[in-house]
Amino acid sequence: GIATIALSEAFGMTGDPRLEDPVRRAIGFIERARNSVTGGWRYDPGQIGDTSVLGWQVMAMKSAKLAGIEIPTERFETARRWLERVTRPSQPGLYAYQPRRPVTPTMTAEGLFVQLLVGVGPGDPRNLASVEHILRHLPHWDGSDQGGADSEAGPNTYYWYYATLALFQTQGPSWERWNDVLTKILLAHQNKTDARAGSWDPVGEWAPIGGRVYQTALCTLMLEVYYRYLPLYSQQEFDDKTPAAGSTPAAGSTPTRLRRAARPNIDTIGAVSGFVVSAKTGEGIPGATIRLDMSDAGGSMDHSDGGSVEATAGVDGRYRLAVPEVPNFFALSASAIGYLPQSVNVAAADLRGTVLSQNFQLEPERKDMIAVSAMPEVHHLGDDNFNGRINSQFQKKSEGSVFSAEFELDTTQLGSEFKTAEIWMLAKGVQRGHEIRVNDTDIGPRLDRSPSNGSFGEFTAVFDIALLRSGTNTIEIRASSLGSDVDDFEFVNLQIRLRR
Repeated sequence: GIATIALSEAFGMTGDPRLEDPVRRAIGFIERARNSVTGGWRYDPGQIGDTSVLGWQVMAMKSAKLAGIEIPTERFETARRWLERVTRPSQPGLYAYQPRRPVTPTMTAEGLFVQLLVGVGPGDPRNLASVEHILRHLPHWDGSDQGGADSEAGPNTYYWYYATLALFQTQGPSWERWNDVLTKILLAHQNKTDARAGSWDPVGEWAPIGGRVYQTALCTLMLEVYYRYLPLYSQQEFDDKTPAAGSTPAAGSTPTRLRRAARPNIDTIGAVSGFVVSAKTGEGIPGATIRLDMSDAGGSMDHSDGGSVEATAGVDGRYRLAVPEVPNFFALSASAIGYLPQSVNVAAADLRGTVLSQNFQLEPERKDMIAVSAMPEVHHLGDDNFNGRINSQFQKKSEGSVFSAEFELDTTQLGSEFKTAEIWMLAKGVQRGHEIRVNDTDIGPRLDRSPSNGSFGEFTAVFDIALLRSGTNTIEIRASSLGSDVDDFEFVNLQIRLRR
């Protein structure tokens, strides 16, 4: 991954034709090395993956893409799916090395940078939570540096490197605070005499293994971040400025921030506008994310994240989302930290040429309703071989024939208070019965119905609560086939609901 970054940046800077084929072959190797089930990368091809190795591969692909190499959007989409595997609904924006491992500042910094690379904007609630966590672990070298009460103990230049890349992209007060502490420490500890002049001593996390060259390379790259990169999200790309973590927009500021840069050649068919509010209090939820998943939303946008179009609600919960060409029916989702996500079916005919009003009322998180994904994502199972009125239009391309995810439960959710469990989702295009498995056990009922007009509709299936367990649980949906044809269908906002 690191070698591919170097080759890609050299090719992008010089245009030297001798570098194009090596870059293409390196990217081809990265694509083949990805785990086809988890979408992750690790040290050997096909391994289940880890967040650390993932970051380098995503950076390599992004560098190659910026240099003009075509990269399938699915590669960035699978990176986002991996990050969902290593975070939890109770801690969105904080990431772990692998599933079921504890979150760390290092993996949170790397996860934040990956989210930014694949198109999730700085104002996203997950990214704001990442920034807040990083700022609680400021750089600290040897105890003499004043990094703050919750500073990371000792030098960890691997962590500092990813945090620097990520916070430079977010800009604002968070970046200024981090950069002020970091540059003072790096300059103070650079060797200035004898044969070591210009280098940094290999002390702290990982540096004794990587050595002086490793330590010096990372420290130098951190000090070069201003010159090597432009912010992916400049202030001109938003309707208002991204607030720093923990702050609120100034009074009178535009209430909605579009996640993507406005480009003159983007074709939109209309817009969706409304409020995201708490179902309990009726108050607006600032920072809520409104998301539309598309394989190619209009064709002219930079969809490195797989084509999602997002908007962020302002201080009063108001949002506005420009919509590109979409299927006749599509799913729109809203999510926010501390709330259960909500997804709705929208008819394209209702918004074409106008602004459609769509409000969301989000329920606060509760122990009887578990969102498998903190931010709903449309999933398409099948083989992309379909026709007919019902399923001739989908939001995304197929991701295969099996969906697998994890969710957490604690002992209070599995006591005598609840008698049964239920699976809930919105589904579209279902024409056969598809197997649902919880903790490797077939629950019995099939995912076998959706509206006949091709829209998204509610699907529920009751199953034995004894299949659930305290801790990590798994759920799988397996698309069925008739002969060689795998039924194509989509679903969104998968939830587990406990019933008394």
